[in-house]
Amino acid sequence: MLTVTTPALLRLAKRLARSGAGREVTLRFTRREGGWKLQPGEERANDVSFAHDGRSVLVLDEPVAKAMADMTLD
Repeated sequence: MLTVTTPALLRLAKRLARSGAGREVTLRFTRREGGWKLQPGEERANDVSFAHDGRSVLVLDEPVAKAMADMTLD
């Protein structure tokens, strides 16, 4: 599974706060031609979720979670 450090979670939480996103909005990695894209989204069933201070700040669907299994977000 993707490893997400505490400083990375804090940065993601701040990014969401600056955008004024509601608590239901989280960030989602998707695979695009040329690499990964981080974009706003909502948590779905079977997502892998990463939280900071009780708020989901990053979600990955199952294929993305498998593709990022040996990566670290710092």
